[in-house]
Amino acid sequence: MARTLDDAWRVLAQAEQRLFAALDIEHRSERVALSDAAVGHARIIETGEGPPLVFVHGAGMSAALWAPLLVHLPGYRCLAVDLPGCGLTDPLDHRHVDLRSHARSFLIAVLDALGLDRVTIVANSLGATYSLYLASQEPARVSHLALLGAPGVALPGSRGSLAMSLYSRPWLGRTMLAMSPPLTPSVARRLLAGLCGRSAVEALPDEIFEVAAATLRISEPTTRTLMPELLSGRRPYPHHALSDDELAAVVTPTRFVWGSQDRFQDPAAGRRAAALMPDADLVEVAGGHHPWWDDPAGCAELIEEIVA
Repeated sequence: MARTLDDAWRVLAQAEQRLFAALDIEHRSERVALSDAAVGHARIIETGEGPPLVFVHGAGMSAALWAPLLVHLPGYRCLAVDLPGCGLTDPLDHRHVDLRSHARSFLIAVLDALGLDRVTIVANSLGATYSLYLASQEPARVSHLALLGAPGVALPGSRGSLAMSLYSRPWLGRTMLAMSPPLTPSVARRLLAGLCGRSAVEALPDEIFEVAAATLRISEPTTRTLMPELLSGRRPYPHHALSDDELAAVVTPTRFVWGSQDRFQDPAAGRRAAALMPDADLVEVAGGHHPWWDDPAGCAELIEEIVA
């Protein structure tokens, strides 16, 4: 099994090299030891120089899929982390894991490993859920939040995709996996077009779908244990959502950047959350769940504005 995972990591690393070369980005990749007992090592991709920004991706994705955005942030030290079981970070069996405490311990362990006491976090989907949990529990560690796309299960009223709902029922997930075609770059392109919108994927280089296919192959075992803990069918379990009182207690300056066509939640939910939070706003943009794929330069400007 270890040899199989090592082989999968090698395929992903090679695909990432081609992606960053196609985008003409110098990058460094490193696995760092964590103090989090549940996850021994996390992989960090680093680009640029300047004030640090930490990037946290969504479920089943990986750090390299931020690459189209990182191109437009050369004046920052961008540190993109792979979540557990994704990319080159150690796997995690999510069964019976308390998501809130895990999110806090994992992200704090990452920040500690990077020597960052307080930092701006840019996050998407499940990564945005992790980041909101951290900001609500450890506000001293997060200077700003830029949340791109609907923040996973953190707000009431979110919904999962059909594939997520199938994975939330383990026997259906196994059946779906057995019946699915091999995860090739073209299959990854079709899957991501369904999740993020066709206009988003049409503008991306082919190499990003090589990375996505390799990522999805690696993250599939983790997805099988994560989705039953997150969802009942397409509905997230209510205890994952932050209450109105919890949102009102998030004092971290926060910007939601929300695609008007985000299939996981309407922008109205983000506007309601921003109104409850002491220092938050929402910018609605054209696009879907990965708005930095629709307009990477525009999203980079919105991040720079909140940091400034």
